[in-house]
Amino acid sequence: MKNSNFEISQTIDVSPDEAWNVIGAVSGVDEWLAPITSCTVEGNKRTCGTAEGSFEEEILNVDHETKTLTYRIPSQHMIPVENIAGRMIVTSAEGGKATITWAWEFDVVDEKSEEAQGAFQMIGSMGISGIESLINKQEA
Repeated sequence: MKNSNFEISQTIDVSPDEAWNVIGAVSGVDEWLAPITSCTVEGNKRTCGTAEGSFEEEILNVDHETKTLTYRIPSQHMIPVENIAGRMIVTSAEGGKATITWAWEFDVVDEKSEEAQGAFQMIGSMGISGIESLINKQEA
């Protein structure tokens, strides 16, 4: 196993506050990330369900001032990695838009590294676009 990381940054056509309201709520991941079918939060534990089973996340910090969420996923069944440390940050972009940067650190075996990078790319892009779609749907 080696330690690796991946980061995606995408600007979406919603305000930083609107984007943060979705991310900073901690719950509701099932409303903006398609593989997730359920999401419950108790204390600092978030449980996300998928068609193949569920996994637990430990919410480490929700910083409303810097619009930063950090969390840990010790084990899960969707990506061939272990010990995920995730961070989502919302910043201001031109024209009142929001830039969401989603970064992960994780342990992966060499032969699964490329597959893991592709999975994080897909999840990150799908999730950030899902946040934008959710906000636009709520405003309609």
